Amino acid sequence: MTGLSAGGRRLRDRFPMPLAVVTLLGQVVAVGVWGFGGDGSAAATLRDDGKVEITYIVTGDRPAANITVGTPNGTEDHDALPLPFKATYKFDEGDYDVSLLAQNPSTRGGGSVTCTIVADGKVVKQSSASGGGAVASCEGVAGKDKPLPGATIPSLTAPPLPGGGERLTEVVQVERYPGRGSPVVRRVTDGEARLSYAELGGQWAPSRRTDSLDEGFERKQSFDTDPSRKAVIASGLVDVYLMPFYKGPDSGGLHALASAQMDDAVGSAFSDASSGRDVASQPVTVSGRAAWVLVREIRYDKPGVRSRTDLCAVVVVNAGGRYPSFLWVAIPGTHKRLWPDVNTLIASLRAG
Repeated sequence: MTGLSAGGRRLRDRFPMPLAVVTLLGQVVAVGVWGFGGDGSAAATLRDDGKVEITYIVTGDRPAANITVGTPNGTEDHDALPLPFKATYKFDEGDYDVSLLAQNPSTRGGGSVTCTIVADGKVVKQSSASGGGAVASCEGVAGKDKPLPGATIPSLTAPPLPGGGERLTEVVQVERYPGRGSPVVRRVTDGEARLSYAELGGQWAPSRRTDSLDEGFERKQSFDTDPSRKAVIASGLVDVYLMPFYKGPDSGGLHALASAQMDDAVGSAFSDASSGRDVASQPVTVSGRAAWVLVREIRYDKPGVRSRTDLCAVVVVNAGGRYPSFLWVAIPGTHKRLWPDVNTLIASLRAG
């Protein structure tokens, strides 16, 4: 299987239950994650060698999950594996070590995760959990579990956008939104992220430092648009759990990371009832450094909230820090006149 992520954090530190913590080399037949594809099918149990073939699958609506698997040689745990995840092992019939735990790594709310165990081509265990830090748990006995009625093997294609929307697969330039937008009053410097950008006036409150562990940002500027909605400008370092999506220092290597950062931010800010549609995706250069811009429209219908749409944008930059940095913008449709602020902020961004 793949190694631990850069954070090196162990699942045993998060799960409210005892786990075997010895990490051994399991007898892996196949391991698959997002980017390797697959149709979600599993081979039939192999009996000619006296072994039972067990396939583990983890899916979810967040970019990655912390995963612990029971193998024929012990327990293996891994941080921040991109979803969907698939691994296949051969067990002795009657082995009780068949187990799969999956945790939503984000503690900032939202997100669901599902674990599935497949034996003899049939789903025999399946469980889901939702919320920040949620854990889905599946356990079984090799060759002894009966198929779950009506359960299906999850697809191993890249996760769709909320509401089934499609991701952009080609470069589409960011629209120049009409109008004047907000005035620029000064510049914001985010020392941790090594970014600077325009601080906006008008309805925007002054930029302030935030608790990155609580909010996921180093700096934030916002104002209320409804009792439960805000317009937000924020910056910070990409979370370590998203780093498996980082494919290299050039703009192309930042594309998947920008998408994962967008998914993470949207998952924290919006309910499961929202739907998304990518409207722009392009490489850019920020202070001579590679970057990628992604813009997404989010639609929702929430009681007591006037807006039905948010325009969200994220820029991911190799700014020279220990991880890439990001700038995040979300402006509800009730303040569409301020959507030109997205153009202002992207144009003002500097790195280093």
